[in-house]
Amino acid sequence: MAPATRIILAVLGVTCAGLALCAALVFGSTDRVALRTAEANIDFLLTQLRDTIEANANLGLQLADVRVVQDLIERAKAADPQVVAVEVFSPEGISLFNTDRGSIGEAISGLWRTAVRYRVENERWRVEEFGNIVVGQAIRNDFGEPIGNLAITVSGAARADMARGVLTGLAWQAAWVAPAALLAVLAVLLVLFGLSSRPLTRLTERLAGEAAPLPDGAATAAYLADADRVRLSVERAVTDFDRAAVEVLKVDESDDRDAA
Repeated sequence: MAPATRIILAVLGVTCAGLALCAALVFGSTDRVALRTAEANIDFLLTQLRDTIEANANLGLQLADVRVVQDLIERAKAADPQVVAVEVFSPEGISLFNTDRGSIGEAISGLWRTAVRYRVENERWRVEEFGNIVVGQAIRNDFGEPIGNLAITVSGAARADMARGVLTGLAWQAAWVAPAALLAVLAVLLVLFGLSSRPLTRLTERLAGEAAPLPDGAATAAYLADADRVRLSVERAVTDFDRAAVEVLKVDESDDRDAA
């Protein structure tokens, strides 16, 4: 496999990994937004119910004697299909009012007790139980003393449904975004490789052009010209050699006559 092909495949692989990471981040952030949205709805409902209950408790009645609370929490549950249960319990953790009337008089779970005990002062407490979200807040009298707690349980199915919807939407988006992104990256890589290899291509073409054979007529003329130059050089060398030989013979004959 050519090095350029390996580089292209590696970059495409990194692009796929980046797209998958972005999809995971978007899914995670959307899931958190869904959770925050659900909690915002709970906060609004908590505020309304708490204010109404406190207004009735401030009339001098004990919380357990405010019978209108049962009707309030049942209407709140009926108005929102995501609400699983609404409960009001005493500071001792005994259920006073509950949309599940069979649970009235029972103690709250240890998880709830821990959340209430370690909540930030004047802040709401929150737990996740059996896949549901439970958010609670203290109910106070005119003196600011806690006289009970209000807890709303919201189904986690809504959160799961929204997460599935987000995942489906991401899958449809990825069906065309991922190929388009890969094609764009591939086009950019091809352009970059083309630009980077252009000088080498030009050099190769130049060298190939310089080494290319001449047309037949030009090659023949060049060959004949070279042959003529070689022939003339050889003839000149032979003539010079003959002249030198004649001179040598003359010198030898002159020496012989002088010796006689």
